[in-house]
Amino acid sequence: MVTSITPARERDEVVVVGRERPYRYALDIIVRMNQGSDRITIVGRDKNIPKAITVYNILRDRLGDALELRGVNIGSMYSKRNRRISYIEIKISRKI
Repeated sequence: MVTSITPARERDEVVVVGRERPYRYALDIIVRMNQGSDRITIVGRDKNIPKAITVYNILRDRLGDALELRGVNIGSMYSKRNRRISYIEIKISRKI
């Protein structure tokens, strides 16, 4: 009897952009990619949306053709205090 093993679906690693400088997040993502993570999602909420976009632009400038944009999600969600918070998710992957 032969059984086939299907690999588990790869999950995206999530980097939530916060108070640090954009270059710090870009370096963290580059390190994760060098350690074998192929799919990463950059998340920016509320005032950190422009910073998340800056992180993506830094990565695009540094990695060039090795970086692939898989998708962008923009939306809003409610916080615990019933306040609406906007967010952006930038999904990237490394070209093989």
